Amino acid sequence: MNSLKAIYDKLSGDIWFYNRDEAREIAFLLLQKLWGISRTDLLIGETQHVAEELDLYIERINQGEPIQYILGEAWFMNRRFHVNPSVLIPRPETEELVTHVSALSPKKVLDLGTGSGCIPVNIALENPEAEVFGIDISEHALETAKRNAEEHKANVKFALANMLDFQNPFLVQEFDLIISNPPYVKENEKPEMRKNVLDFEPHLALFVSDLDPLIFYRAIADIAWKHLAPRGALWLEINSYLGKETAELFSQKGYKHVRLLKDFFGKERFLEIKK
Repeated sequence: MNSLKAIYDKLSGDIWFYNRDEAREIAFLLLQKLWGISRTDLLIGETQHVAEELDLYIERINQGEPIQYILGEAWFMNRRFHVNPSVLIPRPETEELVTHVSALSPKKVLDLGTGSGCIPVNIALENPEAEVFGIDISEHALETAKRNAEEHKANVKFALANMLDFQNPFLVQEFDLIISNPPYVKENEKPEMRKNVLDFEPHLALFVSDLDPLIFYRAIADIAWKHLAPRGALWLEINSYLGKETAELFSQKGYKHVRLLKDFFGKERFLEIKK
């Protein structure tokens, strides 16, 4: 038998792929998932048999596999979501995006490129009277999104659809909120990305060509022009390197209100758009 604190310290030390603080957080997440421990358990000196399976987890972690995929879950807006390599791991910036729209009390919502479903599920749970819809081009992503909606008992309807050749699969034709976190990372930004993202997260949901990095925003502009209600709002997460270019695209498309907002880190990350 070993103390949990000793196991935790050894596990943190064995994780060399990440920096010290990240390794300690990952070690805790792993022990929490495997044994259901809390941070208090670490402090009061509980004992536990060392599981041989820890070595297998450490090996996967040090190969760069994200802990969220290893555990099959990620936290978003204080809710647990199933994740796997068919969907992006939810990011803090996307939590900010959802926070921005939380006060809107929308009645009809469309999420374009839903992935794990974390955006529409949270919106549906915070607005139980709303009709919430999500589309994705990936059938595997939609399976994950549906599972998350079911487990959270969120009323979200999902459908397979392509943003770049959009045919509305729903009976609802106008939405007072359209929201999206589409692919926006340019191919030439790959050298800046960490191995755990580049090697494991779905490139379909991440990358766009350097030759046309705003391809999805141009498509979204056309979709919203047709399906956004007259007093509705379009909210987007964007590439911080292309904030002004993305905003200008929507102005050129005829939108009267285009507001660029910064994220917690001071980067141009969101657009609020109205007709």
